Amino acid sequence: MFAWNGTRYDFVSDIIGPGIVGEWVGPGERNIPDPTEYLKIDGSKVRLKNGRLSFRFAEVMEETTYLDHVRLIAVDHPASAVVNPNEYFASQPPFPEFKVIASRNVRPPRAARGDRMEDVLPLLSQRDRRYVADFDLLPYRGFARMHYLELDLGDIDSSKPLRLIMHGFVDYFTVTSIFAAYQGNVTAVAPFLEIQERSGKWTRVMDDIGFPAGLARTMIADLTGHLPPGVSRVRIGTNLKIYWDQILMDTTADSTPVELHEIPAVEASLAFRGYPRKVEHGVDGDVSYIHEDISPTGPFARPSGYYTAYGNVLPLTAQADDRFVVIGSGDEIALEFDPSHLPALRPGWSRDYFFYADGFAKDMDFYSAHSDSVEPLPFHSMGAYPYGTKTRYPNDAEHLSYRLLSNTRYIKGNELSASYRFQYSKAR
Repeated sequence: MFAWNGTRYDFVSDIIGPGIVGEWVGPGERNIPDPTEYLKIDGSKVRLKNGRLSFRFAEVMEETTYLDHVRLIAVDHPASAVVNPNEYFASQPPFPEFKVIASRNVRPPRAARGDRMEDVLPLLSQRDRRYVADFDLLPYRGFARMHYLELDLGDIDSSKPLRLIMHGFVDYFTVTSIFAAYQGNVTAVAPFLEIQERSGKWTRVMDDIGFPAGLARTMIADLTGHLPPGVSRVRIGTNLKIYWDQILMDTTADSTPVELHEIPAVEASLAFRGYPRKVEHGVDGDVSYIHEDISPTGPFARPSGYYTAYGNVLPLTAQADDRFVVIGSGDEIALEFDPSHLPALRPGWSRDYFFYADGFAKDMDFYSAHSDSVEPLPFHSMGAYPYGTKTRYPNDAEHLSYRLLSNTRYIKGNELSASYRFQYSKAR
């Protein structure tokens, strides 16, 4: 996702990572996708372009994206509060339900120690791309040895709300690395929460607190009701490569006023753009992209099949109905929203935005299901992907018409673009 900041399209983050389909998890088991995600966009980083709020939704990797529905929501709130969507990557259902988390007077933990028991509180107090990275890596992408982050939350009232506002990113495993790790008797362990009892014993109280759903973003870990009275020390354990930049405590009651305003989409146009320059920030997996510095070629193949025709795709993004904009590597949707009917801000209030996307994605990993073809199309009620022979993508007149009239751009697949090299116009 890129947002117009007044002079250029600025990188925000990736989105709908939890909607990945067909990932091999274990013998006879595939992942369960979560197709919806809300991504916060700070109001201070968005400016009008020709009277509109302008965004770019780009596929910059070797993936196929099936985008079904987009929304932009203005979130008005007191300037003294910080708002975030209730988002995290959950390994299994139930997936997070949407709500606005409005936080006041957030603060760092009293103390924080890394896996080697060193003081990491200075790394977690500010959002500055200085990550806790003291864990030992395994020879499988995305995996590390089991490691812990210990937090002393200080004096807390266990009867009141307690959340961790956690900013960071995950250096994703691939399906191939999951398979390879399985051969080495290593399986993914989602971040879990343990508390230290008065006896000193560590006891698990939450099996999965979630993790950031991709590149740098904020997630919410709701610990309310999980800490007995008098407990202040907790620790997070996992064997995934998760890099935390900032962790803050939030004890705000759910009473902060918040107003949500839908901003109508007025344009959604699909075209081939190419590959924006990727910038690596010093830690494996911490990347961003420069939208205006573009290469028309890249070392990526595309699955074979019928993609959505270039041009106006606004009707396909208007609602969640399994009529997807099928997007290939290097494609981009220009998204424009009309904020002219938004009410004026109240005195002392601020406005941020939540960008909502509903869709699926499929990568070209050898161990992903149907990785070399666009078909079969996913859909919301399919259950697992790939779905069985008795389960079918909707075949009513509306969906048949969609497939025949919208998805007319055929790519034979497996062909690389003109060069294995990125060809950027600017020297960096």
